[in-house]
Amino acid sequence: MFKSEDIIGDIVFISFNNEEYLREIGITSPSGHYLVKGHDHLGLWLQHPGIFIKRSKDKNGNPIPLDIQKEAQIDGVFLVMWNFINTIMHYPNRDGYDFPSEFNKDVGFKNKKS
Repeated sequence: MFKSEDIIGDIVFISFNNEEYLREIGITSPSGHYLVKGHDHLGLWLQHPGIFIKRSKDKNGNPIPLDIQKEAQIDGVFLVMWNFINTIMHYPNRDGYDFPSEFNKDVGFKNKKS
């Protein structure tokens, strides 16, 4: 049996049913491949494919010349509500898409049998 928990930590294909819904955060495609970071009763938490910031003013509020402005990528996770998802496709056992579950790692304390 396959459950939605099984896709956490994997890259899946997701088709959205509303192209405008995520436009504010830079997601303009109606579908794509995303790394699933988690899920809850509201929807899926996905790794944002790339948020870039560029500082255009210095600490005093003065403009920084274009040739010395630096762009930096920052990590971001966003929520897609269940009602905005058409379909999800998972790729079991496909290299680069299906990763070991974070919940099945061999960590923690174990009882030592004598």
